[in-house]
Amino acid sequence: MSRLPLVAIVGAPNVGKSTLVNRILGRRQSVVADEPGTTRDRSYSRAEWTGREFSLVDTGGMEPLARTGLEALVTLQARVAVDEADVIMHLADSRLGVTEADAAIAKELRGSGKPVLLVVNKLDNPDDDTARYDFYALGEGEPHAVSAVHGIGTGDLLDDIVALLPEMETEEEVPYPRIAVVGRPNVGKSTLLNVLLGAERAVVSEVAGTTTDAVAHEIPAPPGSDVPGGRFLVLDTAGVNKSARKASGVPYYSTLKTEGAIRRSDVSLLLVDAVEGLVAEDLRIARQIEEAGRTCGVLVNKSDLVDEYRLRELEIDVAYRMTDLKPPLLAISALSGAGVDGVVPLAARLHDAYHTRIPTHEVAEFVNELTARTAPPKGVKIRFATQTGTAPPRFSLFATRPTDVPDSYARFLENSFRERYGLRGVSVRLRLRSSR
Repeated sequence: MSRLPLVAIVGAPNVGKSTLVNRILGRRQSVVADEPGTTRDRSYSRAEWTGREFSLVDTGGMEPLARTGLEALVTLQARVAVDEADVIMHLADSRLGVTEADAAIAKELRGSGKPVLLVVNKLDNPDDDTARYDFYALGEGEPHAVSAVHGIGTGDLLDDIVALLPEMETEEEVPYPRIAVVGRPNVGKSTLLNVLLGAERAVVSEVAGTTTDAVAHEIPAPPGSDVPGGRFLVLDTAGVNKSARKASGVPYYSTLKTEGAIRRSDVSLLLVDAVEGLVAEDLRIARQIEEAGRTCGVLVNKSDLVDEYRLRELEIDVAYRMTDLKPPLLAISALSGAGVDGVVPLAARLHDAYHTRIPTHEVAEFVNELTARTAPPKGVKIRFATQTGTAPPRFSLFATRPTDVPDSYARFLENSFRERYGLRGVSVRLRLRSSR
C-alpha cells in the first residue's frame, strides 16, 4: 500500500496547531485547550482537499532551545515529524509577533530541505492582515494569513499545500485490525509502545497523563497468523482519570479519545500496574471494552517489581472480578522488555477469536449438551441455536418463554461458549428469541 503524502504542522506551544488541524479535518480530532502544551505526541489524521488525500500530523509545541525535561521530549517528537514530512507548515501567532522560539524553529526548518509554508494564525479580521508582514523576517517566504478558529484563509492555504504534495500511486488500502492500548495514567502505555515499535515514537515521562491524543502506528502481526494484511494498527491512548467524567478540558477530551479508541479497536489491551493491583478504574475500562463489544487482554505491567505469589494473586483477582469477559492475562515489564514479545501474539489470538465462526449444527449440538447437563428454568426449552455474526461473536437462541431466562443462566451459557471455543476475553453476544 502506498504511503499518503505527509504534511506536518509545527510551531511553538499554544499557537493554535490543533485548532488548525480540526479546521482542516472539519471535526474535533485533536485535543484543544487554552493552555500551552496540550498536544504532546504526534497525532496522525487523514485529510483531503480538492480530491487530493494526505496525512496530517499534529505535533506538540516545539521548543528548540529546550535541552531536558518534557519540553525536550516533545520537541524530539516534532523533529521526528519534520523528518517524516513531505511538506511542513510552520505556524506562528500574530498576537505574539515574531518570538525567539519562532526564529529558532525557522532556522531549524531551513536546514530540513523540505518545502515550508509559513502560516500566521489568529488574524481574525480578513480586512487587516498587516501583522503578518513582520514575519517576513523569518526568511520562510510569503506568510499565509489565517484564522484557524474562524476558518479565514484556510482554503488558500490548502490550495498551496496540495500544490506542493508529491505524486503518489493510489492502491487499495488494506484494512488493518486495530489494537488499543488502554489503562490508567502512568501505567506504562507509551513505554510499552516504544518497546513494541523499537523506537522512541511516543513521549515517555514520569508526569501522569503525558500522552494526550490517540496515536496510531503500524506493527507486524506474528508470522502465520490470520491477521488481514499481516499488520496491526496500534493505538496509544491517554490514561483515563477516575474524575474524567466530571472534568473539563484536557482530562475530559482525553477520556473521549480512550473511549473512541476502544470503539475503533478490534482488540483492547488493558494495562494494569502489578504493584498497585486491580483498582476500580481498571474495572471501569474493562466494562467499557465489554459494552463496546470488543476483545480484552490484560497486561500486568511492572511484573519485575513483584514476586510470583503477587502475580498469581492478580491472576485470581482478574478472573474473579472480570467475570463478564474472563480475559487472558500476560505479565510483562515494559521497562525491561520482559514478556513483551508475547503481547502481539496475544493480540493475534484475541483477533482470531473475535472473528470465530462456528458451524450451525455444532452450535445447536453444544447448546443441547449444555441444557441437558444444566437445565434452564422450568417451562423454558431452548429449541434451536445458531451463530448470527462475528466481531464480536453473536448467537441467537430460540426458546419457549425466553423472557423467563434469568441473567445468571444466560451468563452460564455465554461463559460455556468462551470455555469451549477459546473465547476468553471476547465479548460474546447471546440473544434469546421466541421459538414461535
